[in-house]
Amino acid sequence: MEFETVKIRKIEGACGLCEEYSEKNSTTPPKISVLSCEGACARGEVSRRAANLIAHHLAKDETVRICLGGAFTKNTGQRNLVRRSEKSIAIEGCFVCCATRMMQGVLPDYNPEIILADSLYDECLPFGIDEVSSETFDEYAKIVAEKVVDDYIREAQPSGDR
Repeated sequence: MEFETVKIRKIEGACGLCEEYSEKNSTTPPKISVLSCEGACARGEVSRRAANLIAHHLAKDETVRICLGGAFTKNTGQRNLVRRSEKSIAIEGCFVCCATRMMQGVLPDYNPEIILADSLYDECLPFGIDEVSSETFDEYAKIVAEKVVDDYIREAQPSGDR
C-alpha cells in the first residue's frame, strides 16, 4: 500500500468552542461519532448536511458530530471523541473517502462504517455547489441522514426503543 506523508504545522492552544463541545459530549457510554468528508463540491455538501442532520436533529442523543479539521489536525477533544467511540460513521461524499483516510492517518486503527452518500440519491451532482439549489441539498441530505439513522444507528435497538 502506498502512502503520502503530510506535515501539519503544530499550533499552541485549541478552539475553545470545539473543546467545550467535546467535553460536553464525552459521555459514558460513548456516543457514536459522525464524520463527514466536508468536501467543497456538491456531493460533499450533501454529506456535510446529512451528518449535521443526524447529530443535531435525528439522533442527537446517540451521536456526536466530529469536526474533521479539529480531529485530523489536533490531538485534543475531537480526536478523543473518535478514539473512544465504540462505533464511528463516516459519511463520504464519494468513493475517495477523504474523511476516513484522513482519520486513518492519525488513528491507524480507525475503522468506521463508511456510507457513500452519493450512492443513496439518484442524481449525479456537479462539482459546483452554486449549481444546486438549497432545497435539493436538503432533500438529498435528508435521504442520506434517514438511511444512516435507520441502518447504522437505530438498527441495534429493539423495536420498542425506537
